[in-house]
Amino acid sequence: QIERFLGIIKNFSEHPYCVYDIGCCETSLGEQGRNFYDEDLIGSELIPIAKLAWGDYLCLNFHYDKNNPSVDFLDYEESYECDPVTSKIAETFQEFLSMLLSKNTK
Repeated sequence: QIERFLGIIKNFSEHPYCVYDIGCCETSLGEQGRNFYDEDLIGSELIPIAKLAWGDYLCLNFHYDKNNPSVDFLDYEESYECDPVTSKIAETFQEFLSMLLSKNTK
């Protein structure tokens, strides 16, 4: 269940929805080592794009393809430092968007 899509929030430290800032979530995951597979890597391989119920995330996964990331489910509780546990949701972001449905769709 998608709680909220993440965005880029200007002055996130002063914003009431600061916990939904991409950079803020990425930093939090990075401090715990849950968004990269190799400790010698500089940067992240999993970029969070949506916060899910129970603390999990949807992420763009650049680990397997640096140019065409898949959209993956990141299981927060099962992930550990340099050992993220992911499940592929869609091969591409475009494919993921085509999976979304509006509540108003009949």
